[in-house]
Amino acid sequence: MANKDYYEILGVPRGATDEELKKAYRSLAKKYHPDLHPGNKAMEARFKEINEAYGVLSDPKKRSDYDLTGTVTSGPEGVGGFQYQDFGFGGFDDVFGEIFGRRGARRGIQRGEDIEYSLDVDFLHAAKGTEVRFMVQRRSGAETITVKIPPGITTGSRVRVAGKGDDGHEGGPPGDLFITTSVRPHQYFRRVDNDIYVDVPLTIKEALLGAEIKVPTIDGYTTIKSPPLTNNGYRLRIKNKGVYGAHEKARGDQYVVMNVALPGKLNAGSKELIEELDEINPYEPRNGLW
Repeated sequence: MANKDYYEILGVPRGATDEELKKAYRSLAKKYHPDLHPGNKAMEARFKEINEAYGVLSDPKKRSDYDLTGTVTSGPEGVGGFQYQDFGFGGFDDVFGEIFGRRGARRGIQRGEDIEYSLDVDFLHAAKGTEVRFMVQRRSGAETITVKIPPGITTGSRVRVAGKGDDGHEGGPPGDLFITTSVRPHQYFRRVDNDIYVDVPLTIKEALLGAEIKVPTIDGYTTIKSPPLTNNGYRLRIKNKGVYGAHEKARGDQYVVMNVALPGKLNAGSKELIEELDEINPYEPRNGLW
């Protein structure tokens, strides 16, 4: 004679209605079903106990006998002349049909496989975000989907699209789609962390006297002012013109790196002017270096 509290096993009060019993059983069966935990003997034993408890309490005659005696007798008849299912679904197809689908109740369910997809992304699209359309091949066939790529991704970033992986088995949920990105380099922009760098050449006049210069940003062109006597490598910062980092609301900055570009050739008049400039403004840039 084995004393078992079937109400405690299902987590319901003794006065539970049929609907409350069914709801509790559905929740527990979904959690402990052996098909979701292959090879786990503890889960199998727990499910077997839940199965047995619901088999008794869902049957008015069996429940009445159980409430009177509070015990279950091992044997072919049991209390009040009823038998217990050793394991399996038996008369519980209706409940399992709701949880897993009819076929799943007999054969178990399985989540679909995740799908991995590699995507080349343009530098500007990676910096600002974009939408891409491509075809996903599943067991049930191909589907063309549109996916939003968030701003700020880098090479090696993984974008998860929930529920867009392969189909589940026997009514199970689908897997996920994971997109691994590879960002193509840009012709003149380069990224360092969340900042953007761009090299801008200056004429000798612009470097010496200063000038307003039109420069590109990832949002379009803007005008900056270079200061007089700008040396090679001078950096001017443009705030909030960089990239949004992952999970960040603030943008990085853009740095304009300035360098003097010498003319390809000099005529005689230019040489005379340079000589005159050197006489008027003599200086020795290497003084104190060594």
